Amino acid sequence: MSTGKKVAIAMSGGVDSSVAAMLLKKQGYDVVGFTMKLWYDETCQVDGRENACCDEKSVADARKVADTLGIPFYLVDARKVFKKEVVDYFIEEFKAMRTPNPCVKCNEKIKFGWLLDFAQKAGCEYLATGHYARITSESKVESPKSKGCGAYHLLKAVDEKKDQSYFLYNLNQNQLTRVIFPLGDLTKDEVRKMAKEANLPVHEKVESQEICFVQENDYRKFLERHIPKEYFKEGQIVDSKGYVVGKHKGLVNYTIGQRKGVDQAISISGKEKAPAYVVGYDVKRNRLIVGDDSEVYANEMTIKSNTLDTKNLERKDLSVKIRYKSKAVECKVSKLPNKKYLVQFNEPQRAITPGQSAVFYDGDEVTGGGIIE
Repeated sequence: MSTGKKVAIAMSGGVDSSVAAMLLKKQGYDVVGFTMKLWYDETCQVDGRENACCDEKSVADARKVADTLGIPFYLVDARKVFKKEVVDYFIEEFKAMRTPNPCVKCNEKIKFGWLLDFAQKAGCEYLATGHYARITSESKVESPKSKGCGAYHLLKAVDEKKDQSYFLYNLNQNQLTRVIFPLGDLTKDEVRKMAKEANLPVHEKVESQEICFVQENDYRKFLERHIPKEYFKEGQIVDSKGYVVGKHKGLVNYTIGQRKGVDQAISISGKEKAPAYVVGYDVKRNRLIVGDDSEVYANEMTIKSNTLDTKNLERKDLSVKIRYKSKAVECKVSKLPNKKYLVQFNEPQRAITPGQSAVFYDGDEVTGGGIIE
C-alpha cells in the first residue's frame, strides 16, 4: 500500500531513527533519509586527532541503514545554524551562570525548525524522527493557531522510561501538523527487537547519553576551550551565612545541587558536620554558596514562557517536570507580568536549576513549558 506522501526522516545513525525509517517505508510512505552535519570543533583533539568532534561514524551508520532499506540518503550541512542556535546558546548560558538544555534548543531551532523547513523545500510533506512521543489530533476542534486543520496535541510516549516529550514542549501547531513520531506507541525493547529481526546494521549499537557536540563527554573541558579563562578563576566557598569554608575552581564548574567537586563538610546551626551541596552563586564576589541537603529544596520557582496554555493554568491536576529525569509533580501556576509565571509545588523540589526547562502536563498531554529563572 502506498500513501503517496513523501516523508523526510532525520537519521542519527542510531537504532531509534533507523527503525522509524523502516516503519515509515512499511507503511507506504516515500521515505528520504537526512543526516545533519552539526558540529566541527576546530579546537578539539581526541586521541591526538584534531577536529575529531565531527562524528563520521554516525554518518556512515545512517548511510548503511538507508542503503539497507533502499531509501535515498542525503548529508546536509547544518553546522552554521547549529553553532548559532545551539552551541553559542550553550556557551552564553554557562557564562551567565545558568545551566542550559541544548537538546531542547536543538529540537526547537534545528530539527523542527531548520531541518523541517529544509525538508519541505526538498519536496517532503512531513518530517519524522526517532523521538519517543505521540501526536494526536481532534479534527472537530478548531484552534486559531492551527489554521482550520484542527488542534494537535503532544502526548507522552507509551514507554514512560523512554518518553522524550519533555524535550519537545516548544513544538507549535504548525510544526505538529508536519511531524511524525513512528515510535510513540512502542517500547524500546520492541524497537530493538524490530531492528534485530530486520537485520539493520545498527541493531546492537549503544545509544549515546551525552551532549552530541561534546565528544569527550566532559562539558567543562569543552567550556575551557570556548570561554575566557576568567570564568575559571578560583574563589571562596561560603555557607549560606557567609562563612568561608573552602575554595572553588571557577563558578562555571558547578551547578545547583552538585556535591561532586565540593569536598567541604559544613556545620549548620551547631549541628554535626554534613556534606555540602551547591545552593547558589555570588557572582560579583566570585563566591560559591553551599549548604546541607535541606537547603537544596524549594517550594516554588519562577519561569518565563511563551508556550504555556493559560486556559489550563487553573487545573488542579496540572503537573510539572523540572528536568528530564525528574518525576512530574503536581503544582499550582499563577501568571505574573512579562510572560513570567510563579509555580508552587505540592511538595518541595530538589535542585531547581536556572536555565533548565520546566515542562507542564495535563495527564499525558504536554500543555507547554518554560525556562526556570
